Amino acid sequence: MNRKRRALFSNFKFENWKNLILFALICFYFLFFFGTSFVYGGIQGDYLAFWSVGKIADERGYSQIYDLNNIRSVQTKELQALGLITNADDSSIPLFPVPYFSFFVLPFQLLSRIDLVYSFWTWTIINLVILIGYVVFFLRRTNPGSDTKISGLKLLILMLISWPVFFNMACGQIEVFLLVCAGEFIRYAFSKKPVLSGLWLGGLLLKPQLLIIIVPIFLIMRNWKVLMGFIVSSGIILMTSLLLSGFAGMKALINLLTKFSAGMASNFPEAMINWRMVGVNVNALMNTSFGWVITGLGMVLTILAVYFLIKHNPPYGSSKWVMTMLGVFSATLAITWHSHYHMAMVLIPFLIYASLYKLLPEKILFLWGIVTPVALFCMLIIDLLVLVLTKINTINYNGMVIAFSGFILNLVIFISTMRFTNNRNLKQY
Repeated sequence: MNRKRRALFSNFKFENWKNLILFALICFYFLFFFGTSFVYGGIQGDYLAFWSVGKIADERGYSQIYDLNNIRSVQTKELQALGLITNADDSSIPLFPVPYFSFFVLPFQLLSRIDLVYSFWTWTIINLVILIGYVVFFLRRTNPGSDTKISGLKLLILMLISWPVFFNMACGQIEVFLLVCAGEFIRYAFSKKPVLSGLWLGGLLLKPQLLIIIVPIFLIMRNWKVLMGFIVSSGIILMTSLLLSGFAGMKALINLLTKFSAGMASNFPEAMINWRMVGVNVNALMNTSFGWVITGLGMVLTILAVYFLIKHNPPYGSSKWVMTMLGVFSATLAITWHSHYHMAMVLIPFLIYASLYKLLPEKILFLWGIVTPVALFCMLIIDLLVLVLTKINTINYNGMVIAFSGFILNLVIFISTMRFTNNRNLKQY
């Protein structure tokens, strides 16, 4: 008796396909991460920057960590020692400074005492441990009890394989700290402890461009106790930085921030996830300056949308308040002038909360986790085919594809939060 053959995967349901995609992405990330690490000698530019300023702080003092000559000297000598460059005096080598308050440089003073490559892997392991540990902690503390452990595990995996997390780990960035601060900010909010919530918000001074909208909004929404906590923690961070770097160091930081806002070679604005990126890429592709019109108009429209998002002023700590904050941070990533993809890690605690309480469509969270890596994988295949068939190298467009995918996904989340907060029939948790 002949049995009818079934096509491969013909009996797969949507949930099976999701699991298969997640597994495939884990394998892709593993190969991609170790492949790029091998090519670049086990380090990336961002971590080289943190390690360098840590070394300068350890050997010359914190007042010197913003001096571009010091930074160039340390970085080029290290790159030459690793065999990645041949001439340490080559001025065309990109410079990677750290425009952060010296308070946030303290861990790297210790890490700089370890060989750069080993220091990078040590930092990566520390980040993974903190990231997984905190996400598990956040899941347990915020889970309403309706989800099973299996669904919680899938949510954990989905967040961990999202492009912001991978990009953060691959670059040796420090956005895990942003994730923890954002998580504690909202965890204390729905526990109705506004001062403690504000204290954790101050940690976002790590990337102060994230605060350009949120602080004025707290003034408008009259969340005075949150602002009080924010002022206290911000004061501690600023005073510690002043004591470490002195007035000369703080002045040097201001000068460095001015150069960053104007655009340094290592900024890569074409790879950001904001309206600035849209303008830069439109100008480059069309050989025009019209992109800046799109950037300006997009920023204005996004700010107007934020106004409509917050005008109902939801009760502090309610589900609508948390989702409003998600919308505000999503809008900030689109508006602020310096916004790389790894900064989107600040959204992860909000997305976890939204998933646990079913406040956003499940497909949005799934797409946020997989769209960019899938797009990159497809682009790599296209690059290979084009190179084989036409001998044309198109790999330079991959960064633009990643950037636009992140930008669009971020706007989708922002629009979804607006739809949620405008639904007056939803229950307040």
